[in-house]
Amino acid sequence: DIRMMMLRSKGSIIRRITRQKRSLFTFKNEKIRSISPSPFVVLVGGISLATGIAIGRWSIISQQNDEKRVLPSGLPRTYCEVDNTNLNELQRALPSKLRRILGSPNVIDGARLGGGNNALCVLTPRSLQDVVTCVKLIVDANCVIIPQDSNTTTIVIGGSVPRSSSRDVVNQSRPVVIMNMKYLDSFFPIDGGKRVVCMAGAGLADLSRKISEWFPDRESHHSILDSSTFLLNPTATAADSVAFGSGGTQLRKGPAYTDRAMYIRVEQNKFGQNVVKVINQLGIKGIEDEDFHEGKGNAVEQLEAYQRDIKDGYSRAMAVSSRSPNGQAKAHDTNYVDHVCNHNEDVSRYNADCSGIDCNRSEGKVLILATVHDTYPCPVRTRDFWISFLNLETALAFRCEVCLQNPQDLPVSIEYMNRDSFDVIDTAGRGQAAVIQLLGVSSPYIKQLLDFKLWIESLPFENANLWCDQFLYYFNSIFPEILPKHMMESGHAMDHHVAMTVGEFGNGNMKSLLDRLRAFASKHGREKIIIHECQSSSEATSLTAFRFVAPAAFRTWCVGNENAQGISADYVLPKNGGQIPQLTSSAIPLKRMRYSHFGCNVVYEGLTYGQGVDVEVAKMELKHIVETKEHGKLPAEQGHGMEYHAPKSTQERWKRMDPLNVFNPGIGGLSTNYKYKE
Repeated sequence: DIRMMMLRSKGSIIRRITRQKRSLFTFKNEKIRSISPSPFVVLVGGISLATGIAIGRWSIISQQNDEKRVLPSGLPRTYCEVDNTNLNELQRALPSKLRRILGSPNVIDGARLGGGNNALCVLTPRSLQDVVTCVKLIVDANCVIIPQDSNTTTIVIGGSVPRSSSRDVVNQSRPVVIMNMKYLDSFFPIDGGKRVVCMAGAGLADLSRKISEWFPDRESHHSILDSSTFLLNPTATAADSVAFGSGGTQLRKGPAYTDRAMYIRVEQNKFGQNVVKVINQLGIKGIEDEDFHEGKGNAVEQLEAYQRDIKDGYSRAMAVSSRSPNGQAKAHDTNYVDHVCNHNEDVSRYNADCSGIDCNRSEGKVLILATVHDTYPCPVRTRDFWISFLNLETALAFRCEVCLQNPQDLPVSIEYMNRDSFDVIDTAGRGQAAVIQLLGVSSPYIKQLLDFKLWIESLPFENANLWCDQFLYYFNSIFPEILPKHMMESGHAMDHHVAMTVGEFGNGNMKSLLDRLRAFASKHGREKIIIHECQSSSEATSLTAFRFVAPAAFRTWCVGNENAQGISADYVLPKNGGQIPQLTSSAIPLKRMRYSHFGCNVVYEGLTYGQGVDVEVAKMELKHIVETKEHGKLPAEQGHGMEYHAPKSTQERWKRMDPLNVFNPGIGGLSTNYKYKE
């Protein structure tokens, strides 16, 4: 039997934060008192004065600047634009009907979304059956649904979800309802801990912590840290990762993928009636569709009962996989390690890939309720390295000859960044990195800090959405350097860098890889490669923090430099490639950040331009160059949204998943109209 106490006390968390803040404040005060009281007064006064100057300076500049400025988003994406003033009778009555099912606190009327648009309402259901019931009411009222797992369907790279656009606006006769699954956040192990079942709102950080508690020798399939969302949205979920195929930091595990899931699609019967179908491919004994006779319950109710008992702390016998085809299906991409080590002209992964069951890379065209994922053995020990290269050619040779030489000896992770990334993180990311170093990469307090930042940015004052990043930029220098001194020195000396973690899994794989690393370093010499190994856990944490604040630091840098605009893009290059796509336009970026999941060649770019440059044109130029000249694909793992047109095969797959076009309408160049009518 297993007994899992999953409930968390919000009051307890608040008290712990308060105690931590009090202890830090007391320590600082004691240190200041030991010198004199005056420095404290000077410090507070100086910070207050500088903050006022920074905000005032920005307000003056913004009033003088009439040009439209584009910044990388640190806020949730805007959804489909809709006019809620022209509602029919069913649509006007819908919020009241939903409130009777979910309760008033779980239905937010007229929610204001990014960009000033409105949804008819936002729902936060607390049971799987309520989700099914609400979907039927919503589609019968001729409304559309945007699935949201836990505020994470709002990725910041460029696509992800439909949003306001002059090119394509949702048909005004179909209002938007947001289905937020954040309260369906439980998970439980099956098959002796070899797999885990995640509800749609189950957060990756919580999942990783609990698996470590339940089974100390196992770890989560998914990456806790996602390069595009950390500190911008640290509540990423398993379902969200599956819907976008993200998770490239874990080279040995591959991106999020499963052929075992439960999800909802909506179809019409021969009488023209809407039919909500629950597709159950979980493959769990006792929760298969054939385990239930008509009128004797169903798989949704059984899964609901099981996960609720565990969440409430009751003992239940651990579930096991069935012997059905679903129970024997893949719960991760079992071919990925072989695929990524085959250095051919194919790409390792991309958003438009049509393989797998419908939940994979569905981008919201089905509503995921639950997924099954494999867990992995923990390494016996790990070693962390910061490696600097004189040029990109040497770094690419290192990837091929050392890291991807064979599937058995793969590193745990290899993350790349160029010199512009290094400089931007150092000049604008120290504050964000300090949060990781202080609280830890999987701390639940990070989510609370994000909520606080979003609250400030939502204040009804001019440029309030920029205040936090302005503060972080102007006071960046009061925080210590993120990396140890010797790593910072090599970072300034060379232009290409890799953070690598190597694990020993009991078959001598670490020794084999490190032998190749030493041979490679001897071959090229210190003129081309400098290797630093982390000597403590704090150094390893600083290395993790430095890499994963890149997108947050990019936005902070753009906000802090008043004349800068910024755009972000993600793409994947062929496995035998990796050279920098050469831009052809006359507009030269002020900064061109390139950081990547080095093993799979998924690249993120943050490009900054001066005022007057049409950055959307620049982004589409980059897309064209990547696809036509570099033979890569864009987007790689952050979704199409309304920004990118998907290939015809991918569009047809989505249309088959969602024939009525009621889920996430408009993605990937599809029509926003009912049944995709033009």
